[in-house]
Amino acid sequence: MTGKFVGVGVGPGDPELITVKAVKTLKTADVISIPKAHADKPSLALATVKHILEERERPPEVLELVFPMTKDAEGLKKSWSRNARIIAEKAKADKIIAFITLGDPMFYSTFIYLCQRMQEEYPEVNLEIIPGVTSLTACAAVSKIPLAEKNEVVAIIPSGIDSNRIGEIAKHANSLVLMKGSKRLKELVPILEKSGFTKNSTIALVRRCTMPEEKVMIGKLGDVENWDIHEDYFSISMIKENELQNNKKEDKV
Repeated sequence: MTGKFVGVGVGPGDPELITVKAVKTLKTADVISIPKAHADKPSLALATVKHILEERERPPEVLELVFPMTKDAEGLKKSWSRNARIIAEKAKADKIIAFITLGDPMFYSTFIYLCQRMQEEYPEVNLEIIPGVTSLTACAAVSKIPLAEKNEVVAIIPSGIDSNRIGEIAKHANSLVLMKGSKRLKELVPILEKSGFTKNSTIALVRRCTMPEEKVMIGKLGDVENWDIHEDYFSISMIKENELQNNKKEDKV
């Protein structure tokens, strides 16, 4: 079997942040597979690679796979298995399928679940994973705040988990990264202060990093209560326990 399933990280949104290896795969793959939460919802990942696909002499087959946003475990398993079967059938027909995903395929990505299902149900299908620039590192770059120095410990936390758990994790970290959304940021400030961070700790809130709508706000943890925060799923907060030289408000979210 010469077919192959390739997970391709296409970066945080800026088309120029796609790796050379990812571009090569996108230019040669037989099938470009796109994950979608709803069939009628546009794909940011596809928009990011559109210019690459338009340069091809022969257009690829575009395969949309729906992964519903639900907490129904059985329903999710069925959708993963259904999509894995579709991928496997094309790979067994000797096609190369590139599954595109924002950021990195192995970092909070839908690809992870499909990859696991493929390994369990279709181990004979060749698998390759091409890493991508993560939203995490992109946010550190645009805010000009280092994630870690020397022996600093970084904790990456989904912002939707229990507040007490966030507080416990914060006690053991020098830097925190709160993923996926910003609506809870204000309520988490007193919890972080009880865990060792201070009102002078540096915080950056980055919304839609590297995308045209990008917004960056930098300041002190004590300033957050006065910030005008708009909820956006594509938001990341970075908090450093120390105050940095560039600790100032740059933009309004």
